[in-house]
Amino acid sequence: MIDTHCHLTYDGLHERLDEVLAAAEAAGVDRMITVGTTPEDAQRASAIAQQHANLFFAVGLHPHYALHWPDHEVVAQSIRGLAQHPKCVAIGEMGLDRHYPEPPIEDQKRAFEMQLQVIREMDDSHPKNDGNKRAIIIHNREATDETLAIIRASGLPGNRFVFHCFTGSDEELTKILNIGAMVSFTGIVTFKNAAHLADSAKRMPADRIMIETDSPYLAPEPYRKVRPNEPRYVADVAHFLAKVRSENEASFIEQVDANAVRFFGLPCVQ
Repeated sequence: MIDTHCHLTYDGLHERLDEVLAAAEAAGVDRMITVGTTPEDAQRASAIAQQHANLFFAVGLHPHYALHWPDHEVVAQSIRGLAQHPKCVAIGEMGLDRHYPEPPIEDQKRAFEMQLQVIREMDDSHPKNDGNKRAIIIHNREATDETLAIIRASGLPGNRFVFHCFTGSDEELTKILNIGAMVSFTGIVTFKNAAHLADSAKRMPADRIMIETDSPYLAPEPYRKVRPNEPRYVADVAHFLAKVRSENEASFIEQVDANAVRFFGLPCVQ
């Protein structure tokens, strides 16, 4: 299994990394993408990915930190530099979050638009080499229409994007699928008060669905009160989704792994 989105640099995980990775391996989780949320965090993610064959990383600026990094050229340089690393498989996470009043949405939008522009510039510098065109991880919370509008304005193809930790409505899911994006589910889908997400997962096209933990947050049932969440619990997300979709669990895992390998350009494991 592949945990397509975790934060192994965060407190609760980084200081016990060997233990966390061993527990993941025991649960059948053989590849993980640790996602950077600031330039500094992405540098740390790069360092641990270089130390472990089954770890990969992403570089980007999370909307929560839009005001912490006002010098966009520093962020752009981080993206340009780390995106060239062979273990960098995505740019992000980036996007918009209206759940909290801060940082102001206009600052979030500027940071988001800047990162998409950097990606466009990197694409233009390698017009014939699709291997340099990294996947893009989207953080979207209560801002779907605005997020999609910015993506459309960027001119980047919708199939480059994954909306991670999907928690939206059925209508929002339709809009996201209509641009060709991937959708990833966390442990939230297992919560009893999130039945609408289980319904969304049922209608996901088989080749557009992925799974993640977003650890150290959002542990799935039956570990909902466990702190911190860990990549090993992506197995419980897979188990739940296979049951919801009335699919054989092994076949479902094979499908979501194939989706992640294709989307992120991960190496296959025999």
